[in-house]
Amino acid sequence: MSNQTGIKVSSKLSGVWKDATAGSTVRAIKVSIIDEALEEDGIFNIKGTFEQDYGIVHDNLSEKQPAYFLVRLDERSEWLFLCFVPDVAPIRQKMIYAATRASLTKDLGDSHFKDSIYGTNLADFTWDGYKKHRASLAAPKPLTDRERQLAEIAANEKIMIENMKGASLRKSHAPGMNFPLTDRAVAALKKLAAAKPAPKPVVVASALPKKFSSPASTPLPASPVIGSEEPKKDATNKSVDDDEWDDGEEKDKEEKEEKEEKEEEEKEEKEEKEEEKEEPAPVEEPVVEEEPEVLVKVERTVNFVKLAIDVENEKIDLVTESKITANQVNKNIDGDAPRFTFFAYEHTHSGTEHDTLVFMYTCPSKSKIRERMLYSSCRAGVLQAAKDEAGLNVDKKLETTDVEDLTEDYLLEELHPKSHAVNSPYSNSGAGAGRGFSKPARPGARRVM
Repeated sequence: MSNQTGIKVSSKLSGVWKDATAGSTVRAIKVSIIDEALEEDGIFNIKGTFEQDYGIVHDNLSEKQPAYFLVRLDERSEWLFLCFVPDVAPIRQKMIYAATRASLTKDLGDSHFKDSIYGTNLADFTWDGYKKHRASLAAPKPLTDRERQLAEIAANEKIMIENMKGASLRKSHAPGMNFPLTDRAVAALKKLAAAKPAPKPVVVASALPKKFSSPASTPLPASPVIGSEEPKKDATNKSVDDDEWDDGEEKDKEEKEEKEEKEEEEKEEKEEKEEEKEEPAPVEEPVVEEEPEVLVKVERTVNFVKLAIDVENEKIDLVTESKITANQVNKNIDGDAPRFTFFAYEHTHSGTEHDTLVFMYTCPSKSKIRERMLYSSCRAGVLQAAKDEAGLNVDKKLETTDVEDLTEDYLLEELHPKSHAVNSPYSNSGAGAGRGFSKPARPGARRVM
């Protein structure tokens, strides 16, 4: 109903409103439609609290004349919008004021108004009338018996979900119902894990320090001076004069002193070298290096886990866990009730080993309708819980209404689809050439999720 009458806010009212919202002392502004425009028809300043000043509204309304009132709350930036359209007013005025109400709030700014009251009686604009209005907003909405029952069911479900969460909050983004897995169901699913980390630390020894022999055990090299005997004089040497002999003795003394000095220097050098050799070499400690985690394949004790819904306790419980072959899968699944089944299928195809985790949702046609609806709504929650609590990532999802379809040939066909080529002389080249026709599956039998 915005701007249906074409009546807009005047420039005078816009200026008054701008000043009032800027932080002035204005408590209330009366607005009326004058000469096909929304004009200010009275300004009232703050004299007390909102409750004390609220009487301004009732005192300035006429019993037969429609009007708008903009009243400031005690919070400076919040306003109350009042629209009074008495039943005894002329029909034309009632229609104009009712149709222009949205235009007024829109032009002044809807964000300024925290609440609004529309009334046809002067008693609605007293303080008691305002308290009744606030009480009606806080009161519960009027509901039919059916709506009340649905509200109670929703509240009980919310309480039940909060109680099921326990101490740890578990988030689930899967649609439908989310019944929790029992502890033994989680333990059985964890046994389907294909590999587990096995970190192996490797000790890498550093180079051993070099061995140094003790200086006491190592024979020193023979000194050219120490322990050497002076050469004997030959008896055949010729005799010399006494003066020449004296000169020779002095030279021998000088040479002997020089040799002794050299010997002392050499001893000091040897002692220094021996001290350096006696210092032990630093021994490096062995360094332990950790290899990255490697996935070591572990022989499974369980490759087949079957789950069912415990309706009384509202949980997903374990029915059975075992180790079977692919041909025994359909013989171990119930044919008269829905079930959730996980099967870890280890096989070899085209010379390559495969380890595939298959999830099978079986919903026989002869099972009860209530069971089918319940299992169908819990299917996504089971997959999410298996991923979050047991760490399983499902490789293939299958759904069937007949458990007899779950043979080994069918599993291989779904996991490794064959390309159907037709060697026909009448086959055309181009798009679609060489493709044959495969036999369609019967309705409702099985499908891949």
